[in-house]
Amino acid sequence: MSKTGRIYCFQADYRESTHFDAHQVPDWLSLEVHWKGYCISTVPWVADVARVLGLLPVDDTPEAWMNYLEELGLKGVTQVCCEDFFEDRLYS
Repeated sequence: MSKTGRIYCFQADYRESTHFDAHQVPDWLSLEVHWKGYCISTVPWVADVARVLGLLPVDDTPEAWMNYLEELGLKGVTQVCCEDFFEDRLYS
């Protein structure tokens, strides 16, 4: 059984993600948009419940999340270190 409760962080290319609707982001994802493009992190306490309820058919692995994000219309999805991802928030 895979571990649950993990936060994964990703970036996606803003210009290439033309079929992505940022207003339709599910509750198990956190989305920010800035000069780096789309910055996405998983919200594990919501994702775990959604997975148990059958609302989220995604395994809790970085690869599965990347595929899921691409299915949502994001392009150029790459995993980033969560420490780097949240570093900006430490100073604001």
